[in-house]
Amino acid sequence: MAKRPPLSAAERIVSRIDYAPLRGNDERQYRLAITDVKPVRPRTGWLYLAIMVVDADGRKSRTPLAMGIVSGGGRLVMPWFELRIDPAVAMADGSSLDARGVGLEAGFINLLGELVPAGGHLMIEYESPGQSETHAELLLRVPPAVTHLGFLMYQAGFRGEFKDWYISEGGHEGPRKLQANKSPTPAAARRAREVHRAELSAFLKRQRPDDLQAAAIIAKAQSRARELLKGLRRKSR
Repeated sequence: MAKRPPLSAAERIVSRIDYAPLRGNDERQYRLAITDVKPVRPRTGWLYLAIMVVDADGRKSRTPLAMGIVSGGGRLVMPWFELRIDPAVAMADGSSLDARGVGLEAGFINLLGELVPAGGHLMIEYESPGQSETHAELLLRVPPAVTHLGFLMYQAGFRGEFKDWYISEGGHEGPRKLQANKSPTPAAARRAREVHRAELSAFLKRQRPDDLQAAAIIAKAQSRARELLKGLRRKSR
């Protein structure tokens, strides 16, 4: 019998997601399930994957919670993810699961924070269905770390630099993505904390717009900023 080759770095990461448990705030137990795993050619060490939700009865969702690419890293590049997350998940019985409302979106991002080491990063598209809140916040110049997605990534341990960008490939612009990094060194982490502290302090002093909808968005983000600043001030003591 031929000996099975060892798992690649990306395959090891995928194996830790497949059937990982997630408990919702609805007190139900869910699991994640990996489907459609395939290599991304011509890249080496990249895998495309879809991540489904499995309910307490073992039934797999009909649509994914997330889909995208995982890289195992290499050549001084640490592992990273580039994903689209849609919290509106269609379940096997025809019902719709609000993965955000029951806490699975946050739980999944927390899991990614456990899998990506220092120096790695996470990119999440925000022009995709389900992420309009982050899109609206960034259009209003909310600091990335206190947008909906940025706040979840920050809480999951991605507390280094943030980048709001879109990728142009072959002349075709891809959807915008929010990238959150894990600082590679303690010195880089300290610099990132100072940047966050200054940016969030300035944001809290910003006058809210006259438009009621925009003002509500800013108010919600400023509430997150106050929470993050409390932690940053404790770190500086």
